[in-house]
Amino acid sequence: MKYKGKVALITAGGRGIGQAVAEELAKGGAAIALNDVEEARLTEAASHLRRHGPKVTTHPGSVMDEAFVKKMVADAVAEHGKIDLLLNNAGGAPPGAAWGEFTKLSLDDIRGFMELNFFSQVMVLKAVLPGMLDRGYGKVVCVSSISAVLGQEGGSHYAAGKMALHALVSSVGKEVARKGVNINGVILGNPPHPSRTKERQNYLDKMSHMDRVGDFAEFGKALSFLLSDDASYMSGTMMTVDGGLVAPRLNE
Repeated sequence: MKYKGKVALITAGGRGIGQAVAEELAKGGAAIALNDVEEARLTEAASHLRRHGPKVTTHPGSVMDEAFVKKMVADAVAEHGKIDLLLNNAGGAPPGAAWGEFTKLSLDDIRGFMELNFFSQVMVLKAVLPGMLDRGYGKVVCVSSISAVLGQEGGSHYAAGKMALHALVSSVGKEVARKGVNINGVILGNPPHPSRTKERQNYLDKMSHMDRVGDFAEFGKALSFLLSDDASYMSGTMMTVDGGLVAPRLNE
C-alpha cells in the first residue's frame, strides 16, 4: 500500500492512460479525485476504482476552462483535504480544431492544440502546486508524446504543444525540488488508441522493439512509479515509455 494516505488528482482519467494510472494508485491505497470531460465515462471509471476501497470523487469538466480548473482543484481539496499527487494527463485533439500540414492549418487550429496539450496542463499545475509547496510534499507527472521528440507530419501543432511540456517540467522542476516537490514527465508511444487505423498500428508495432502495441496496465505501472516515493531522487526528467519507438530499429 505504497500510496496509502495520499490523494491523487488525475485529469482525463475516464479511460486509457489516466484510468490505468488511477487503477494502480487506488490499488496502492490512494484516494482519487478523477476528472474527465465526459461525465458518463467518468462515472463508470470511478465506480470501477471504488472496488479497491479508497475514496474516489468525480470532477466532470474541461481542463481548457480556467474557471473549471480552479473549481476542480478547490472541490478536490474540500473533499479530500489535500492533493499529494497530480497526473497532468489531458491532451489530444480539441473539439473543432483540425489536423493537417502546417501551411494548411489556421491559427485557431494551432491555438486550440496548444491550449489543450500545453496550456491546460499549465493551468492545472498552477492551481495544484501552491498547496504542495505549502505542505512541502508533492509528486507531479506531465504526459507528453513521442511526437514531441520525433515530430509529427500533419500534427506539428500537437507535437509543439507536447514539446513545450518538456521545458515546463525541466524548468519548474528546478524551482520546487528543494521544497519537497518532484515534477517529472513521461514521453508515451504506442498505447492503444480506438481511432488508430490497422495500417498505422501495424507500422507502430513494427517500429517497436517488441513488435506489439503497449498494454494500458504497462503504462499505468510506469507512470505510477514516478508518482511514488520510489522516485524521490528524480526531478525535471522526461521518462520514455514507448516500447523503443524513439530508438528505432534501423537494421531492418
